[in-house]
Amino acid sequence: MPHFSIIAPIDALVVGDRHAVARFPLHATVVPPFGVLSGRHAVVEAVAGVAAGKQPIPTAIGATARFGPNRDVPVALVEPELLTDLHTSLLAALEPLGWAPVDADANGTGYRPHVAATRQAALAVGAVLILDHLAVVDLDRDEATVVSVAALAGAPA
Repeated sequence: MPHFSIIAPIDALVVGDRHAVARFPLHATVVPPFGVLSGRHAVVEAVAGVAAGKQPIPTAIGATARFGPNRDVPVALVEPELLTDLHTSLLAALEPLGWAPVDADANGTGYRPHVAATRQAALAVGAVLILDHLAVVDLDRDEATVVSVAALAGAPA
């Protein structure tokens, strides 16, 4: 079963962009890695449908933390209210498609909106962001490929 993630890119991404997972450009994780029975096309359609009904999300970077099983992934926590609402809406759209999270504890009430730092970049506490696009990323071992990008309602395409 292929694995996907849904992100809100900090910088523009285009369909077909391919990066090593460890070097993926800065983004807010909206739905952590998951599998789905219905396939890529169904995920892309579901995300586009949710994006069409949501406005761009102004948010700010709160504290820093470390994620991952070994607590070795540096992240910047995103002030959560609006991003949590988007996460919940996306889960509702994915569940009928046979959504299966890689880590169930990182979703729903366990979801912690964040931007993972990369070797090239990190966000400072207090940075203000406007998240206005969603991207579906196909995760294939150590490589991630952007399979769709959808503008939130009212955002530039």
